[in-house]
Amino acid sequence: MANEKTQDKKKHYISRKESRQIARENSKAIRKFEKQKKRKVKVDDYTTEMKDDKNIVEVEDLHTYFFSDAGTVKAVNGVTFSVPAGSTVGIVGESGCGKSVTSLSMMQLVQAPSGQIVSGSIRFRADVFKRDSRGRKIPVYETETDENGEEKVKLNAKGKPIIKKNALGGNTYEMESRVVDIAKMPTEAMRSIRGREISMIFQEPMTSLNPVFTIGNQLNEVGRLHIEGISKQQVKARSIEMLKLVGIADPEGVYKKYPHELSGGMRQRVMIAIALLCNPKLIVADEPTTALDVTIQAQILDLLREIKGKINGSIMLITHDLGVVAEMADFVVVMYAGKVIEMGTAEDIFDNPLHPYTIGLQKSKPTVDGEVDELYCIPGFVPNPINMPDYCYFRDRCEKCMGKCSGEYPRLMKVTDTHSVSCYLYEKDAEVKNG
Repeated sequence: MANEKTQDKKKHYISRKESRQIARENSKAIRKFEKQKKRKVKVDDYTTEMKDDKNIVEVEDLHTYFFSDAGTVKAVNGVTFSVPAGSTVGIVGESGCGKSVTSLSMMQLVQAPSGQIVSGSIRFRADVFKRDSRGRKIPVYETETDENGEEKVKLNAKGKPIIKKNALGGNTYEMESRVVDIAKMPTEAMRSIRGREISMIFQEPMTSLNPVFTIGNQLNEVGRLHIEGISKQQVKARSIEMLKLVGIADPEGVYKKYPHELSGGMRQRVMIAIALLCNPKLIVADEPTTALDVTIQAQILDLLREIKGKINGSIMLITHDLGVVAEMADFVVVMYAGKVIEMGTAEDIFDNPLHPYTIGLQKSKPTVDGEVDELYCIPGFVPNPINMPDYCYFRDRCEKCMGKCSGEYPRLMKVTDTHSVSCYLYEKDAEVKNG
C-alpha cells in the first residue's frame, strides 16, 4: 500500500534534470514557431481552397499546445469542424475542454510565447486587398463624365484623384476573395483580417474593456485601425450608430462613459458593438452570456440573432450552457479534453445524443417539469492534459466502456449525413452508413 502511494506521488513529480530537459525543448519549439509568425511571405504562400464552398470557416486537425514548465499541455488536440456561411455553430463542453483555445486559435490570439498553434489548418474565406507591383493597396477612384461623354477620374482642388468612399465611410480599395489558412498566416497579415473580417465577443466584458478609456475611445480605436481614410467625425458617428444597433437607449451618453459606470448587460452590449463595427463575416462569441442574469441573457441572445440577420454573417457560439445552444445554434460541436467527440445539427445532438459524454451532459441539466432529488454528475475526472492516454479519453468515466475502448483512440465516424460521433459503440452503424 505504501509503495502504491509512493508510485502515485512520482506520477506528479518531475526531477530537476527532467525540468531542465523540458525547458530546453520548450525554448527550441517556441523559437521555431515565433520565427514562423514573423516571416515575410507572399499571399500565395498561405492561400488554400475550401473543401466545401458553402463554408465560411473549415478547421481541420488543429493542434494548439501550451509549453509549460511541467510539460506540453495539449489544449486543442486534433479538432476538426466547419462553420457554414450564414449559420450559427455552437461549441459546447465542460470548462477546460478547449473551446476558448480553439476560438483564440482562429483569431491568432493564443497567449504567446508559451501558447502556439503547432499544426493543422484554419481555412477562412476572406476579402483581401489587391496589391500592385510594389505591394501597395490599389484604390478605387471616383469618376465623372466630361463634356465629350467620356468617363474620367474625378480630381480634388489640388488636382489629386479622389478615392471613393465605402459604406463605412472609409477609402475603397480593390478587393479579391481568397481562402486563407489562418494557422499559416504571419502575424502582420493576420492584422488585416482580425477585427475586420473575423471579430470576437469576449466572455468577460469587465476585464476585456480598458478601465481608463471611455467607451467611445475604445469603439473609435477599432474604426481608426480597420477603416482606412475615415474621419474623426465619421468614426464617432459609426460608433454611436453601433451603440444604437445593440439596443442602448442613450448611445451619446454611453459613448462618453467609462466601463465601470455601466451595468453588466450594458458592458456586454458594448463588447458586441465593438465586434460588429466593421461588419465582419464571422463573429466568434466566447460565452457572451455567462456573467449575466437570465433576463439580460435572453436579451443578448435575441440581439445576436437579430444582428446576424442584418449583417448576413455567421456566428460561432462558445458556451457550456446547453439551453443557450438549443435556442441559438443550427449545428453543434461537442468537445472533451481537446477533441471533438460528437457533432451534428441541433436536432441530432438534443433529440438523439450518441456519445456517453453528450448523454451525461444532457442528464446533468436541470429540468422545470421533472422532480429529481439530486442532479446527475458524470463520475471521475478529466485526464491530465500533459500526459494524455492513447485510448479514448472518456474511457475511465464511461458507464458503457468495453474492451475495445482500451485500444486506439476512436476516429470521428459518420452515423448519418449530418451526425458524427467518436465512439466504438457506433462503429457498426458507421460501417452500414459508409457501405
